[in-house]
Amino acid sequence: MTSITKRCAVCGRFRAYHADDLHCIVCGNDELETACSCGRAFDYALAEEGDIHCPRCGRALRGLPAIIQ
Repeated sequence: MTSITKRCAVCGRFRAYHADDLHCIVCGNDELETACSCGRAFDYALAEEGDIHCPRCGRALRGLPAIIQ
């Protein structure tokens, strides 16, 4: 079975999941996202450490969100 990268909207962690997996393996919530709100898939995120932002829209995906002044 092929795995895809999903992000838990609750704890913010990225993991490889099967397409039919519904729950985060870390916190157990059922808030897994397969893509950013702009539509960009999370395939780039597994190999990254620290703060991560979507390369398409700039949304903070892990780490502290940007402060808008």
